[in-house]
Amino acid sequence: MNGACSEAADVRRAYVLDDDEGFRGSLVMLLESAAWSVEAFATANEFSARAQELEPGILLLDLNLGGSSGLDLLERSGVGLERFAVVMITGAGQIETAVRSIKAGAFDFIEKPFDPAELLDRLDAIHGEFAASLEAKAGEWQARDRVEGLSPRERDVLQRLLSGAPNKLIARDLGLSPRTVEMHRARMLQKLGAATTAEALEIGRTAGLKAVSASGN
Repeated sequence: MNGACSEAADVRRAYVLDDDEGFRGSLVMLLESAAWSVEAFATANEFSARAQELEPGILLLDLNLGGSSGLDLLERSGVGLERFAVVMITGAGQIETAVRSIKAGAFDFIEKPFDPAELLDRLDAIHGEFAASLEAKAGEWQARDRVEGLSPRERDVLQRLLSGAPNKLIARDLGLSPRTVEMHRARMLQKLGAATTAEALEIGRTAGLKAVSASGN
């Protein structure tokens, strides 16, 4: 993920999500003429299916997407939009909704019709701000990726270690033998790339993994 962040800082990358083929195509042409790397999507489902594999960048998201709303996508959990600087594109008279999009996490909003030169200047400024924030987010994303690679049992062990529980108590809580818990613990350390349990715990905390108390009952 650090490599992706470094690349994002060097490459101005944008994604256009708009169901209007003509507007989508003209916006892509404008961005490409200014040396942006651009990829376009016609529907929210099309973008959502690819979001996790795309490099970080600016997402130009139209408020009106045919039968759905760009705001719906912005407020939907699990899409992974934290890796994108979302810029909502709105029509005239939709300022109230645009303000709501900012509260939902959008970086900015742009009202149609817009001046092409002003748009490019604005996107350049957003890119610079977003690229600077990527480094701070890189550790969190990397930790999440590592934790997602754990098996359910390895995650169970890590969550109980986060609460400060020893192996014997974890074993009783999970209905396992202490030896089996130690095996899961060793594999968990290996998958996380942690040399010590303390390092594993830090990765878990950075990833936002919740601690689970081991009752031993």
